[in-house]
Amino acid sequence: MVYLSLGSNIGDRQLFLQLAIGLITYRIGEVKQVSSIVETPAWGFEGDTFYNACLSLETALSPQEVLEELIAIEIILGRKRKTTKEYQARNIDLDILLYGDELINTQNLSIPHPRMEKRNFVLAPLAEIAAKSIHPILKKSIKQLFQESEDPALVTLIEANLFIPQRKEFIAIEGNIGAGKTTFTHQLQAAIGGTLLLENFYDNPYLADFYQDPEAFALKVETAFLEERVLQLSSFFKLKNTPPVIADFSLEKSLLFAQQNLSEVDFTTYKKEYINASTKLPQPDLVLFLAQSIPQLQKNIQKRGRDFEQGISDQYLQKIETGYLQWQKNSSLNIGELNTKGMDFVQDKDAFYALLATFFRA
Repeated sequence: MVYLSLGSNIGDRQLFLQLAIGLITYRIGEVKQVSSIVETPAWGFEGDTFYNACLSLETALSPQEVLEELIAIEIILGRKRKTTKEYQARNIDLDILLYGDELINTQNLSIPHPRMEKRNFVLAPLAEIAAKSIHPILKKSIKQLFQESEDPALVTLIEANLFIPQRKEFIAIEGNIGAGKTTFTHQLQAAIGGTLLLENFYDNPYLADFYQDPEAFALKVETAFLEERVLQLSSFFKLKNTPPVIADFSLEKSLLFAQQNLSEVDFTTYKKEYINASTKLPQPDLVLFLAQSIPQLQKNIQKRGRDFEQGISDQYLQKIETGYLQWQKNSSLNIGELNTKGMDFVQDKDAFYALLATFFRA
């Protein structure tokens, strides 16, 4: 069993601890237990109080690989390390305390963590989840080390709970035209790892004509999109991919758009073809819907500059939005909504963290 320590004394301390747990779940291994949050004074320097916690996990990674992932997670969460060796305030601090009975002492990694037995901010939460675990050098239990600790620092229990996210293996990002699906897909993959599945840019031969004359070209354009998506998904899942798979589309969007664009007679025919194709393909175990305002959708559409999209009306976007709302109510898929209205989740890290936190709860 591997035990980690988590700490934060800048910004929304509970949020950073929770985000770290979520990222550890996806990037390092299966989190088995998470302690309560304790509040403790800054250790080794003058600063705001810390929120601290500990967790246990099982991982296939080596100690060095775990360390590298923890550093990567700190960077994702915006930690800025200074060159000085002095202790400093940080929005997230992640350390390996124990890695089974391993004894490691290299230039950049020491296990067990040095002086952990002298720090109440480690011992208090660790004793909660690993009271009987034995320190491999001191040959004492964590509970005993806490009882014998000479650290005078007070430890205050915080009435707030951290949770272990349920890991999803196939995640699809959905949203209206211009919602930022592909952008968010890239951001999420950069944070949690896994494999990207991006919808192929398909030069649908009927799309430009459809925007000019929807009634005449709706069936042709929707059938062509369905065939292309089925072909891409079937080809992709024949390959070995590192989970989680994160896609910027779901096959069900074909059904959604078709229902909005086709006549009742054509949709009945189309739906039979869709059902026949979709039953042969994996379905996402989570779909994240990016909710966005119509004015912002229009701004995004104009910004990306696709000629055939420039004439898309507010009315059409509202029609698709209504379809997505109906889809969320009726679909058998697990759908979580991310409210991106008024957010710049590309430039604003806090906005992205808020979306990431919602994803971990989904």
